[in-house]
Amino acid sequence: MSFRGYVSLLLVAFVGLSAVNQLYWRAERLSCWSGGYAQNAWLAYCNSDKYGVYDADAVWFGTEPDIATGIDKAQVLTLSDSRLQNALSIGGASEWFSNHHFRAYFLGLPTEESGFGELLWDKYKPHPRVVIFDASPYFTGALGGLETPLIEDPKASFEQLADLKRFQDFHQTFCGKIPAVCGQNFAYFKSRDDGHWIFPDPDAQPLWGRRSVPNNRSVFPTESVPNEFLPLYPEYLKEARNLISKIDVPRACIVITHVPSDDALGSLAPYLSRSLGVTLIEPKVPSLATFDRAHLTPASSRQWTEAFLQELEPVLQSCIGAAA
Repeated sequence: MSFRGYVSLLLVAFVGLSAVNQLYWRAERLSCWSGGYAQNAWLAYCNSDKYGVYDADAVWFGTEPDIATGIDKAQVLTLSDSRLQNALSIGGASEWFSNHHFRAYFLGLPTEESGFGELLWDKYKPHPRVVIFDASPYFTGALGGLETPLIEDPKASFEQLADLKRFQDFHQTFCGKIPAVCGQNFAYFKSRDDGHWIFPDPDAQPLWGRRSVPNNRSVFPTESVPNEFLPLYPEYLKEARNLISKIDVPRACIVITHVPSDDALGSLAPYLSRSLGVTLIEPKVPSLATFDRAHLTPASSRQWTEAFLQELEPVLQSCIGAAA
């Protein structure tokens, strides 16, 4: 074979391998559940190495215009990691706020800690009437694992974000036309209306995928374990005070809660609320369970959220007033 023929063969092989690689990437992303688009939402996460998390990136860079609008209009704003976001989203909080005529925005992110919460507050400058925090373990002053790259390498993060946003346009169109070809890999969407998460049907039984979807089949009772975090409470208090000092809201209208899970931080919310003079809402709901030792099952989410909102309503009426 001549040298020219050899080079041509290499070029053909390279082009072929590149096409196969691109096809593999596209197929991996097409494995993501696509049902959330129909519910006026965007794909925030997919359990695929070729997609991953778009949620925190989109919130930080503001690539979805509804984010800034929702935060700006919110009378009630939540700041938390995934545990409170999961419970309220599955527990029907979005419908409850809408039915009671309060504008809420759920700003919970998968691994968010208060250091990133402070950056978000400075960036968006929200002006809610009520702010809700999940105490555990949020007030660290640090960035969460998924949020750290956004600050340390913003250029690479934005390039990845732009690629995922382009894919969503294709994903929505393609899966809308040929849904049978698209997969059911676990994913969640973020509502354009108020930021709550939208999950696949936990009772669906696809041939593959959805293994991590919140469900009532895997049950781990919530319980308290020895509290090795107790020495860190003063540091958590310091960071909570730093963040709350930026919030121009009466202390009575700042709510701290604790979503039960298999952890040792049940006493943190009362400690912070007493020290800071903010409102504690910590409903005592028996027999709750998680599906993964961290996040409440759908059944427990509904029970806990119903109890939480019942105690929250007087705070809303006091801080916001009876809305028309």
